[in-house]
Amino acid sequence: MTYNSSNYQEQGGDSWVVGGTQTVSGTLTVSGTLAASGATLNGLIRVDKVALAAVDSAGGVFAWANPAGAAIIVHSVIIDVTTFTTGACTIDVGVAANATTLSDTLLDGQSLATAAKVLNSATNAGTNGSMSRKATSTQYVTGSVASGASAGLVGNAYISWSLV
Repeated sequence: MTYNSSNYQEQGGDSWVVGGTQTVSGTLTVSGTLAASGATLNGLIRVDKVALAAVDSAGGVFAWANPAGAAIIVHSVIIDVTTFTTGACTIDVGVAANATTLSDTLLDGQSLATAAKVLNSATNAGTNGSMSRKATSTQYVTGSVASGASAGLVGNAYISWSLV
C-alpha cells in the first residue's frame, strides 16, 4: 500500500488535505466555502455582495474597496433594489479614486424610485456608464445619489470582478 502525503483525509475527520497542482476538467461544484491561502486565482470571476445604504453623500449608497491589492476588471455591477426610495432618486455607480467620490462610469442616472427592480451595468449603463471597467489596486466602486434622496432604500449591490 502506498501513502501519498500530498492528498489525505484528516484522521477522524471529514476534511481532506489536497496538495500539489490540481487540474479540473469539467465542472467543479463547491458546497460551502472555497478558501485559497496564498493562491493566485487569475481568471476566476468573483462576486462580492455589498448592502445598499440610504445615505445621500458621494459613495454613501455603497463604497467597495478593491480587495485584490492588484489591478482588477470589474465585469459588471448589479443593483438589486428590494425596497425602493420614498421619493425621486437616481444613482450613479462607477470606479472612483476613493470611497467618497461620485463616479458614473458603470451606471449613470438610474432611478431607484417607484418599484423594486434589478439594474445592471450591461443594460442600464446610461449615458456615461459601461458594462465593465478596469480598477487599480487602490480604487473603489462607489454608489452615489445623483439626484433626489435615498430615504427608504433597501437592497444589495453585486460586484463581479477578476484579477487582470
